[in-house]
Amino acid sequence: MDSLKTRKLAYTFIALFILSNFLWNIMFQNNPPLLDWGAVSFQIIACLTSIGWLIYTFIKTSKSFWLFLGLGILSYLIGTLIWSYNAFILNLDGASNTISERFWILQNGFYFIALLIILNKIKSHLLTIRFFLDLLIVMTAATTFSWIFLINPLIHQHTNMMVNIAELLYPILDLGVFVGVLSVFFASGSIFSKMTRFLFVSGFLTQIIADSIFIYLKVMNIYSVGSINEPLWILSILLIGLAGIHYVPSPKKETSINQKRKNKSHFLKIITPYLGVLILSIYFISLLYKAHPVVLGLFLTILLAILRQILTLLENDKLVNDLNQLNEDLEGKVKERTDKLVETLNSMEYIALHDVVTGLPNRRFMEKRLSQAISNSDELQQRMAFMMLDLDRFKQINDSLGHSYGDLLLKEVGSRLISCLNQDQFVCRLGGDEFALLIENTNIDEIEAISGSLLATLRETYYIKGVELNITPSIGVSIFPDHGDDLDALMMAADTAMYKVKEKGKNDCEIYNGSMSMESTIKLETSLRKALERDEFILYYQPQISLINQEIVGAEALIRWNRPGYGLVPPSDFIPIAEEMGLILPIGERVLRKACEQSAFWSQKGFTQLRIAVNISSLQFQQNNFIEMISKIIKETGADPNQIELEITESIAMGPIESNIAKLNLLKQMGFKIAMDDFGTGYSSLHYLSQFQIDRLKIDRSFISALENSEKDAAIVKLIVLMAKSLNFQVIAEGVENNIQKSFLEEIQCDEFQGYLFSRPVCVEDFEKLL
Repeated sequence: MDSLKTRKLAYTFIALFILSNFLWNIMFQNNPPLLDWGAVSFQIIACLTSIGWLIYTFIKTSKSFWLFLGLGILSYLIGTLIWSYNAFILNLDGASNTISERFWILQNGFYFIALLIILNKIKSHLLTIRFFLDLLIVMTAATTFSWIFLINPLIHQHTNMMVNIAELLYPILDLGVFVGVLSVFFASGSIFSKMTRFLFVSGFLTQIIADSIFIYLKVMNIYSVGSINEPLWILSILLIGLAGIHYVPSPKKETSINQKRKNKSHFLKIITPYLGVLILSIYFISLLYKAHPVVLGLFLTILLAILRQILTLLENDKLVNDLNQLNEDLEGKVKERTDKLVETLNSMEYIALHDVVTGLPNRRFMEKRLSQAISNSDELQQRMAFMMLDLDRFKQINDSLGHSYGDLLLKEVGSRLISCLNQDQFVCRLGGDEFALLIENTNIDEIEAISGSLLATLRETYYIKGVELNITPSIGVSIFPDHGDDLDALMMAADTAMYKVKEKGKNDCEIYNGSMSMESTIKLETSLRKALERDEFILYYQPQISLINQEIVGAEALIRWNRPGYGLVPPSDFIPIAEEMGLILPIGERVLRKACEQSAFWSQKGFTQLRIAVNISSLQFQQNNFIEMISKIIKETGADPNQIELEITESIAMGPIESNIAKLNLLKQMGFKIAMDDFGTGYSSLHYLSQFQIDRLKIDRSFISALENSEKDAAIVKLIVLMAKSLNFQVIAEGVENNIQKSFLEEIQCDEFQGYLFSRPVCVEDFEKLL
């Protein structure tokens, strides 16, 4: 119904219909019967058409004012049918048409009700002093003209009061309708679109004009069927119906494209009240200017005053519009900046609660989540597990490969942790290589199952930028409420359990119990710092035996901590903590110095062919001043570099190759022997063996211990020896504990061994006895 095609058809129908009505009146103006029948027929068709449009609009929109408009037209139709029945069937004169006139008057009553409904909807646009003044000006002029030409003549024309009141209601109700029409016209932000409002206002104004012409003709006693007011009545009915066709419930806002039309409409609204004043002034001046010529000057003065007022209003409205535009622009900028601020705050909040590297929640998020979980657990009496996870040997990977590899490894660990958990389980990164997990509403069996899954998943090989990495986790678990009722307490308990795992060899999980104490770890850290100051570190030496002549050819220097009150502390108990505290570099330097001092001392005693093997950590090797440091130690101790063997690990091959090769070349030029420690357990690549100047490969104890039970490990050891021989490397096996292992090594022509079969690591005095 509201399509463009339907509207075009409606316009065409109205134009042809009105034209046909005019032509009918002209053609049959001398034939009253046909003229009357034609007038009635045209009115009936117009009424039915308009009622159909309005009822359809009411059904579609459920807006009651369209219903009352349709009832108004229906009243007009009923009045017309009654008049036709009286005139054509009963042949009654005009005095008998009071019933039909009541229905015609009722038409304006329904119109007035519809307008009241509309005014109630647009009242927010009308409650201004300017609107009331404009309305009063226009209505004063309209009422004046209505009184002069219509109301006053009607009062003095009829002696029959009933007839007089019926005819008087026409101009009075028209004035009421005119008030509503003006209100709709002045309310620019009304519920109607521009076209709907135009048709709506045009239809009512046409109705008022037609009624006024009808009353005036009646007053002048010159009214007859076919007068000009009848086509105007028909036109007003059709225009009101057409407004229903154009109506949409939510009119589109005016855009910049329609700005010129909007300005025209605004101009009309400004000049409308002044037109009323102007027309009224012209009328009175036309009556008085001959008797008093001065009124002509008064008229010009009024005209100029009106013109000045209109221009002033236009300027003021332009200023107001500019101010409104500035306000809109300002509001738009404020909204845009507010949106950006909200977006920034949300981003900052996300950053504040999440880890930058892994994207996981951080410690602050964990505090909030744990606090919420504790509140829920208190209500439901549930237990929770707080799991703290640390990556073993992560520092070596970070130091040897760089932070880019370390960050990628952390991201992969985070992804694997998430894959092991359910949606209601929570994981975060606390910092460094530490992660935390929160498992709500759990039990011991589930904790053990989850920890087993975590251990298995995190042990699997990682592929970072084409490099194979293997790391293991150490996991400590605390349980709420058994081990604490806040984050600090639970974290301390879990951290204690985790360090117990590390003390036992790492790569495992343990649940906190009362026998564990965090105090020992704190004391250990404090004592470890003081141990450097007090020189409490000593070296033990494990002999290295030739498999050819069964003589001692060397010794591996192994650090021990002679802690007062505790005795000898093995390196597995303090080296991980020393790495975390940043003490591994000074401890490593101390070990190297002591080994060089001992080598120089034994040389003075005649043991000139005895080499001492010293472990060099990857972090120590990567230091820029490593060559200068070792040169200084050799110079100060007087040791012979040919008697010092530096044991490096395969992780050095994952660092900057060119720099590492240059360092190894310098060390070789200085006379040091180079051994590759723990061969086969790390970055086992044949490529670096061809580039590094290595004297000896050291087979890791894990292969030796499995020789008797694993044919694969035996084959691997044999292949390592064959490969080393082909590359002109010496081979030493560590961890030899029985003669079966020794015999196998002799069989495959391994060069040397060390292990408990010959001797445990011993102090200097006991080692000298072995010599």
